Amino acid sequence: MTKGYTRWNSLSEASAGLNALRASGKTIGSIHSLGALHEGHGKVIQIAAKENDCVVVSVYPNAAQLAPGSVYQYDAEADCDLAHKFGATHLICPDTSEMYPSEYRTFFDQGDYYKRLDGTVVPYLFRGMITMSTRWIIFTRPTRTYWGLKDIGQTILVNRAVKDLLIDTEVREVPCVRYKSGIAISSRLMNQPEAKILEFQRVYEALEVGRKAIAGGLANSEKIIQIMHDHLNPSAMKYFSLKYIKIAKPLDFEEPTEIDIPLIMHIVVSDGPKNYFEGHYLRSQTDLMNAPETIWLDDYYPPFKE
Repeated sequence: MTKGYTRWNSLSEASAGLNALRASGKTIGSIHSLGALHEGHGKVIQIAAKENDCVVVSVYPNAAQLAPGSVYQYDAEADCDLAHKFGATHLICPDTSEMYPSEYRTFFDQGDYYKRLDGTVVPYLFRGMITMSTRWIIFTRPTRTYWGLKDIGQTILVNRAVKDLLIDTEVREVPCVRYKSGIAISSRLMNQPEAKILEFQRVYEALEVGRKAIAGGLANSEKIIQIMHDHLNPSAMKYFSLKYIKIAKPLDFEEPTEIDIPLIMHIVVSDGPKNYFEGHYLRSQTDLMNAPETIWLDDYYPPFKE
């Protein structure tokens, strides 16, 4: 025990600790992260803390979903402190030698889902992401597990895996956490130049333009995407290039010609080294007419680079 929370630095420590929590009859909420935690993660942890006796947060930059050879920048000590500030009681901080030993072989397959949406930009992403996410749920065996709708595809596919594998836990989908400007909180946007952040704001605006077009009665995907494209105006963008604008069905991530609710509106832009994913998950007519439920931060923009 340190600083008011328990930190497990190995899977064997975590396994023994989790068994003790379950034996005590306590409810467990789990959140699984790559590290580099921010207030968006904090809001998810807060919700879990209100609904469970204990909140277990894993901090591990999943090697199987990151670009080969890349180094994920995070500070495990700072992440643990931030998670505890928002209500985490237990932290799991393993290393890659434990998570992916040389003899590791098993990856989850959800068919063509992995080749659509995010997977069209990063082909290996969903395979590694959903495998590790589901492994964490199986390992922690939480009462409830919490997934933010900033990552729409991940949340939908994790929910599907839990149902298909008959895992006895409740998947809680948490609304996207956004600044008042509409920009979703992301470690990638922290301390970027002001002009770059202002340009990225157009991605959220394009989503809203598209949503309002659908709410106004337009149902043709191609026309809606063109409206969003015109607002984004990628040819005038200085910091980002457009990877795609897609409208897809949550059931299979297919892109229909004529749309109805529920649906996913998704945009990906890149600054070269990194891709930035943004989207709306419209699950009901209420979401369509009023925008998806959102957790709003007090600040208008991410902190600018000085």
